[in-house]
Amino acid sequence: MEIPSDAVQPKAARKPAVRRPARAAATRRPALALGRWPWKSALAVTLFLLAQALWAPPAGNWPAGVLAALAGAGLALAALRSGEWQQARLAGASTQRKVLRYQRRPLIAGLALFVLTFLFSGGNQFQLINVTSWLASLGLVLYAFWQFEDSPRAAWEGWKQRLRRGEWTVRITPWALVLLVALAAIAFTRFSQLGSLPSEMISDQAEKLLDVQTILEGEYPIFFERNTGREPLQFYLAAAVAKLFGTGLSFTTLKLSTTLLSFASLAYMYLLGKELGGRWLGLFALLLAGLGFWPNLLPRVGLRFALYPAFAAPVLFHLIYGLRRGQLNHLLLCGLFLGIGLNGYSAFRIMPLVVALGVLLYWLNTRQPAQRQRALIGLALLALVALVVCAPLLRYAVEHPANFAFRMSSRLLETERAYPEPVALIAVKNFWNAIRMFNISGGGIWVVGIKDRPAFDLFSAGLWLLGALLAAYRYRHSRSWVDLFILLCVPLMLLPSMLSLAFPEENPAMNRASGAWVPAFLLAALALDGLLRTLRARAGRWPAALAGGLLLSGLAALNASLLFGDYRTQYDQAAWNNAELGGVIANYAGSFGSLESAWVVAYPHWVDTRLVALGAGNPGHDYGIWPDQLSNSLETPAPKLFLLKPEDEEGLNALQSLYPHGLLSYYQSSVPGKDFMSFFVPTEP
Repeated sequence: MEIPSDAVQPKAARKPAVRRPARAAATRRPALALGRWPWKSALAVTLFLLAQALWAPPAGNWPAGVLAALAGAGLALAALRSGEWQQARLAGASTQRKVLRYQRRPLIAGLALFVLTFLFSGGNQFQLINVTSWLASLGLVLYAFWQFEDSPRAAWEGWKQRLRRGEWTVRITPWALVLLVALAAIAFTRFSQLGSLPSEMISDQAEKLLDVQTILEGEYPIFFERNTGREPLQFYLAAAVAKLFGTGLSFTTLKLSTTLLSFASLAYMYLLGKELGGRWLGLFALLLAGLGFWPNLLPRVGLRFALYPAFAAPVLFHLIYGLRRGQLNHLLLCGLFLGIGLNGYSAFRIMPLVVALGVLLYWLNTRQPAQRQRALIGLALLALVALVVCAPLLRYAVEHPANFAFRMSSRLLETERAYPEPVALIAVKNFWNAIRMFNISGGGIWVVGIKDRPAFDLFSAGLWLLGALLAAYRYRHSRSWVDLFILLCVPLMLLPSMLSLAFPEENPAMNRASGAWVPAFLLAALALDGLLRTLRARAGRWPAALAGGLLLSGLAALNASLLFGDYRTQYDQAAWNNAELGGVIANYAGSFGSLESAWVVAYPHWVDTRLVALGAGNPGHDYGIWPDQLSNSLETPAPKLFLLKPEDEEGLNALQSLYPHGLLSYYQSSVPGKDFMSFFVPTEP
């Protein structure tokens, strides 16, 4: 019998241990020796960042940028093939094989209440009866299919025993401290200067506040029909914030509600990254999305745009986690978040297709019939849960299909205008313009981005391209459906922007495409994680920590400069100073006038006079009056105040004719080019 080389030898055969001379230690290769330094990996990342710097505006050197990107891709592939690049692996997943069970009575009751909710939701109003049946049906359907580890009664008894003991243990690990520091840095960026950036509201925000006012006054619509129609979630969330924090009908209410929600949803960026490659990848995904200019900007606008990524992230996580492990509970949660998101923002209507794609890819990459069947059952049940969540909105869609679909059909179809070019050509151009929004131009909508500049910062833009290459390489070798799914999610979640076929000038739109930053930042985190893994393996812990610290510090500084510098300047120049005019009226009313004896002389393409009323503390009022209506002001006793645009000669002439003893003053705005005039009519002696 052969003895293995590592077997224990008899004592007689053992050789005495030989000590190496002490000077032999000096012959070890230093950690930073050129042969060990990962120069291919480091140079590949550098070239991708150089490519982004070259082709992004204002330089726009396409040939040089493409050459740099191709060279970077070649070096990255060489580093991968040689084993130099340390690629993260998907988190381990053991497939659950328990028999799926359901409870018949709760299911029958839940479905019956779902039907009643649909029937009671006519008239576009939430009422006690349909809200009660709605929540009860959702709870019963989830309870009917929830896979309990123990019986519900045993689980409840266990919770009661824990509560009776009254002893709670909080364990803080070093990793928990790392996460807390990261969240603190993100929270500072998210909430810093929230009250002043953006500084002014626009007409869309006035419409939102009018809808919030409807709720606060005691009406509870299911679908808000003002301004071509809106889903309800944001308005009820804003109304709750207004009541809870006492912010009232204000810009702060809109901004705080969306910012709180978007901040909470960042937990799912960490969980997604952890699922794709471990906790460090999760941390980098959290930091990239938490500090990024685009994810920080959208919630500050105070519109529904931030709801798309806020619910897309949990949908993707619970779908991936549930399919990989065969856990029905996570698929039920996926359906729950899918239904809530469909009540939030019309661009989210693409997410059912994203979910279907994920299940299809899993089904095609899984050979076991039992797991395929389990995935299809999970898809059916998550669709059922989403349908239950959408029951009131579904009733409105059935009653008023044109209203419900108008915003989508007006961009996709020729509802408002004919296609400016052949539709196939528009579709190709829209795809190209949308897919390059991360690196070249996020579009020309100044409210939601910096005009004609990339949607990602320099670091994130370069890393996401490298990450896409790495995910494709990992899929080619491991055939994991998750890598392919994340890659395909980027163009699929850009579709709400791409499908603006009737108005191609609105594509790319950083609001309608906002959900796509979820998979794009995951890919960027994959690249950053791989770089730092490689540096640690080849050069040591401290060089990797130094490189990571420098990269993240530079990324944070650059994104802060974009948000608090470039964007603030652009926004202040583009938005009218409604609040400034409102402040003048408030000061006038608080001294010797009143809120009812002030007007803003309307002028084309000037301030929104409803927003001036909000700034004056008189919500719901409209201070606008056209020059040919100024004679109506004679009925109001003096004193009176009129605000005018300096170019409005017609309005000024009319006022001087009506009130010869009026006093004209010139107000210099804090923003150049936004000055205005006041015409004060004193009480006659």
